[in-house]
Amino acid sequence: MTSIPSDLIAKEQALAPSAGSFPMQATTQSPSKILVVEPHPTLRTVLVQRLRHDGHLAAAVGSAEEAVDLCRDQTPDLLVSAELLERNSALRLSQQLGCSVIVLTARSGVEPIVGLLDEGADDVLHKPFGLEELAARCRTLLKRRRIGLQERVAVGPLEVHLLLRQVTLQEKPVELSPREFALLCALLMPPGMVRSREELLRMAWPPFSGGPRSVDTQVLTLRRKLEQAGLGEGGGITTVRQQGYRFSLDSLPG
Repeated sequence: MTSIPSDLIAKEQALAPSAGSFPMQATTQSPSKILVVEPHPTLRTVLVQRLRHDGHLAAAVGSAEEAVDLCRDQTPDLLVSAELLERNSALRLSQQLGCSVIVLTARSGVEPIVGLLDEGADDVLHKPFGLEELAARCRTLLKRRRIGLQERVAVGPLEVHLLLRQVTLQEKPVELSPREFALLCALLMPPGMVRSREELLRMAWPPFSGGPRSVDTQVLTLRRKLEQAGLGEGGGITTVRQQGYRFSLDSLPG
């Protein structure tokens, strides 16, 4: 499992002892590494606690200098940073670290937000903001990053072309709606992993939309389309009782 640098975790714990350590569980997909850079000690403690709640390896420092020093050997997946830092800025820091950034700005109005986005920020949040909104925006950016790491996913005779947003079975196209395509991608990353309804909602639905029944309905239609395409009974998607769904390799035709 990929881990965030031990000195980065130690530094964060020294700065914010109340945050504690997130109890990580074994998983086939490495948790995302998020670095919070925020001069205000109370705010950075609260942000780390919330991000750890989602299972991220989150750590925090108070300055850009500390961030650069602690990330020499490993790049975070995402930076959450105050806009203005001593002798630096969130945008310059993200360029130095080579990662996406959510900028936290205290400036009011629309113009500063538009300016930051035009200058290269991946997302901008105006202080004060809700913790749930920040968590949702982090999930969205990290999901885009995971999907962008690959152009094509192949499982047996099934191929998913991520950039073209096309699905083929034995080189024949399978027509899916945008939501069905996103759901299939979530089930295939990685294939064989059980995904709860809550996970599928986070990965395949926009923030704060849909519910468990929406997942069940979309799984049903996706199954039917994959069955009709020739993938076998259930379309390769199996229900794991009281847990969720998984794309079962065993269901694929030989």
